[in-house]
Amino acid sequence: MNWKSYKKYFKGKKILITGNSGFVGSYLSLTLSLLGSKILGYSLRKKDNRYLSNFSDYKRKIKTITADIRNIETYQNTIIKFKPDILIHLASQPLVSESYIKTKTNYETNVMGTVKLFEIAKKIKSLKNIMIFTSDKVYKNLDKKSLNENSPLGGKDPYSASKSAQDLISNSYKLSFFKKNKNIFLVRAGNIIGGGDWEKTRLIPDLFLSNLKKKNIYLRNPNATRPWQHILDVIEGILKLFLVKGKKISNTSHIYNIGPKSNKDLKVKHFIQKFIESVPYIKIKYKFKNIKFSEKKFLRLSSKLIMKDIKWKSKLNIDDSIKLTSEWYQHFFKNKNQIINFTSQQIEFFFKKL
Repeated sequence: MNWKSYKKYFKGKKILITGNSGFVGSYLSLTLSLLGSKILGYSLRKKDNRYLSNFSDYKRKIKTITADIRNIETYQNTIIKFKPDILIHLASQPLVSESYIKTKTNYETNVMGTVKLFEIAKKIKSLKNIMIFTSDKVYKNLDKKSLNENSPLGGKDPYSASKSAQDLISNSYKLSFFKKNKNIFLVRAGNIIGGGDWEKTRLIPDLFLSNLKKKNIYLRNPNATRPWQHILDVIEGILKLFLVKGKKISNTSHIYNIGPKSNKDLKVKHFIQKFIESVPYIKIKYKFKNIKFSEKKFLRLSSKLIMKDIKWKSKLNIDDSIKLTSEWYQHFFKNKNQIINFTSQQIEFFFKKL
């Protein structure tokens, strides 16, 4: 699918994006803005000023209601008045570690925030397509098997359990209220890399910040395997789902994994080693550190369904992903005032040239 096809579909579309200040949300907002969509964001402000959404260029492009998803009913009239065609729900508490510390907040945000959003969605006649972005951690992780859309749900830690609940709640709203008038898309993805993710405990930003401070990086779960993928592959998967499946209403939810080109296991320590070897200006080493909370050791998603149904597949292999990511951080540390421009250039290069 080429850039012109996406522009034809998304130009002029009114799109409400919750969580648009975060890593995935900011890339999605910038991409849709480049395609000519009219965007209303709803999100908390990121405390870290290095996030794309905190730059003045981003704020000029993307109108955002700065508020907590737990209080979204306060802004119901504004949202209804906007008359969105598409809703993309990304707002969440995103960290496994944080879910152990602020467990009640984790569930209020990820579970009840989703419920409150759906209650507003009921009142918006113009809204035809709703996407809930959950996680690869929604699954019961059985015996290292590749996880497909029919694998049983059942996250064990508070974060994973709350994301599993999002899936179940979303499907319930589809079958109970939206069977004939709104599509529900459930997208499960994770371990997304790319420039601009500054969430604490994230592996790649830690690597670059540690290198800047000339301190070794500590890996908390070095033998865990993860399906690493670049943010722009995920963004295209989201766009293509709307383009192919969003033109008519389905009786059931559209449920898809978005995963990398290869399902070959890549352990955290091998991934970071590959990153360090591929980026000459990184001069630090990695060490191991024990963690006090439980994380799944194996995560392997099957993307066969999305490849079959909409002919999507990732463009970038692990080397491509590392290259684009390292170029972004290198540019940020040299000239951060132009980072929105540079990010837009990477987006257009991905969609127009690759």
